[in-house]
Amino acid sequence: MSSQTDNESSWIDRLGVLDLEGTGRSLSGIHAWIVATLAVALAVFILLINSFLLIDVMKRSSLFLSLLLALVFLSHPLRKTTGRADNPAAFDYILAAAGMACGLYLILIYDRFATTLEMTALDMVVGTAAVILSLEAGRRCLGWWLPALCVLFILYALYGKMLPSPLGHFGVRPERFIYRMFMVSEGLFGTIFQIAQSYIGLFVLFGAFLVATGATDVLARLGLSVSGRYAGGPAKVAVVASALTGMISGSAAANVATTGTMTIPMMKRVGFMPHFAGAVESIASTGGLITPPIMGAAAFLMVEFIGVPYLDIITAAILPALLYYGSLMAVIHFRAVKRGIRGLPANEIPSLKSVVFGEGYLLLPLVILIIALLAGYTPIFAALFSIAAIFVVSFFKSASRLTPLRLLNALMKGGASLIGVSMACMVAGIIVGVVSMTGVAEVFTSYIEAWSQGHLLVALVLTALAAILLSCALPATAVYIVVAVTIAPSLIKMGAPPLSAHFFVFWYGALSNITPPVAIACFTAAGIAGANPGKIAFTALRMALPAFLISFLLVYYPSLLFVNWTWTELGLVLIYCVVGIGAYVLATEGYFLDQLRLWERVVFLVCSALCLLAPGAHWIGNIGFLLTIGLAARCVVRFRRRSLQV
Repeated sequence: MSSQTDNESSWIDRLGVLDLEGTGRSLSGIHAWIVATLAVALAVFILLINSFLLIDVMKRSSLFLSLLLALVFLSHPLRKTTGRADNPAAFDYILAAAGMACGLYLILIYDRFATTLEMTALDMVVGTAAVILSLEAGRRCLGWWLPALCVLFILYALYGKMLPSPLGHFGVRPERFIYRMFMVSEGLFGTIFQIAQSYIGLFVLFGAFLVATGATDVLARLGLSVSGRYAGGPAKVAVVASALTGMISGSAAANVATTGTMTIPMMKRVGFMPHFAGAVESIASTGGLITPPIMGAAAFLMVEFIGVPYLDIITAAILPALLYYGSLMAVIHFRAVKRGIRGLPANEIPSLKSVVFGEGYLLLPLVILIIALLAGYTPIFAALFSIAAIFVVSFFKSASRLTPLRLLNALMKGGASLIGVSMACMVAGIIVGVVSMTGVAEVFTSYIEAWSQGHLLVALVLTALAAILLSCALPATAVYIVVAVTIAPSLIKMGAPPLSAHFFVFWYGALSNITPPVAIACFTAAGIAGANPGKIAFTALRMALPAFLISFLLVYYPSLLFVNWTWTELGLVLIYCVVGIGAYVLATEGYFLDQLRLWERVVFLVCSALCLLAPGAHWIGNIGFLLTIGLAARCVVRFRRRSLQV
């Protein structure tokens, strides 16, 4: 656990040279102070508007937009460079001031507008500027693709009336477009941007405060004490530690950067190849986005899109998350046994008792959060109450105490962590607004139905391909938003339960972190592992392939999400999943008690396909199950005969 002095000095050091993760800019002097102050202000604002500060949603969103745009323009350079960028130029400050002015302008005139519902020429100018500035801020923060996609949707809204049916629509006048994008709670200030200010913002800050107290270090030590002694121990530590840390981080890349610095070197030291170690950490960290209780930002958006309680979302995620990590654990185990990789020495493994009773108090806020959610409290109340609990438990020992300097450091990191996801929600709000204005979702639905010829499986494959293609250019949250508003309705229309359809999209959005060619989690791991990022990405893809296939079962067997379920149905589907995953692992690793022959690996692979690739057909799953059990029994008999002969 980091000492109190280290955390306090880190705040001072960061104000000397402020380097916010992922911004591409290193700040110093007065520039560092300005950006740090804005980040702290953004974090404090999130806490206030969700607790004591009651303010109109539009005024609240306008102020949030002001702080957010100013932060982006001052912390993200105009162009990404190979080296470190300098302090912001005068042009950056002009854009930051313009962004703040747009938000503050709406606050000043909103009472007049709410009374008359009429736009002036100045309203039109400021609204247009706000849209343009948001797109530029999104480009700096998220890259070209999401803003470019927004521009296409804007052009479609303004000129779509020129297109032939079924693409054409009645058209949207520029005044009407700005009205819907800027003057009301749609577009830039739509529901997903409001979620960024509430659920997402609070849970990001919850994670930042936990990090500040050293709770993430405790999670890593907990994983080490639980699984470090077993075969392939360090890799299993990576799974446990990354799963626990991922529950509070909300970012696969940040999770890799946090836990990977400990787990990847350990995996390499005991004999795992660098690319395998990087792949394990990438898969494990990505799984944090689908692991309850916090999960990724898209989980909170799902609450709004589907209209179900957040408790239903985290309950539905339990079994898929267990299958995901169980698959990874199986790969690690058989790889370790095959190569004779043992666990860590006993003197390097902390006692579980010492971790739980010596440092476990730092995890009490996480326990309180889970209890509050299970008790039926709202996510906002649960998050606020848990944040308050962090302050209380931090004073149990001096090493974890949230002193003023450490608190400022946590607020700054939390505010900075909000930039990316908030910008994704705000810019993607343009797409959601255009879909609402033009009804283009119905066009996507008609095309999906036409291309799939009414077959749900084909529609799911097309949806998965769309998500994978979008993931090459968009962050996971943006992938979910775009596909959820354009394609998910077609899956629901074709018979998929709403929760299953959105989980399918959500799942592929999360897996974009390990999907080549971008695979941001793999690129982060590559720097730590000293391996080729492409090799890590394709290794991760091969190891996590069952996770991609399980998402199809979530649609055909919604009992996995506790939707319309019975114990009989759930038990049968779990058998298919477990046996199918096990058969795949045996086929790819080529080992079960002993080296498998080629034909045995082929049969196991076929059995895996029968269990995981034949949704809706129990008899096919039964064939896969029986063949797997039969071949596994044959391998056991052969191994025992060889043992007796020896």
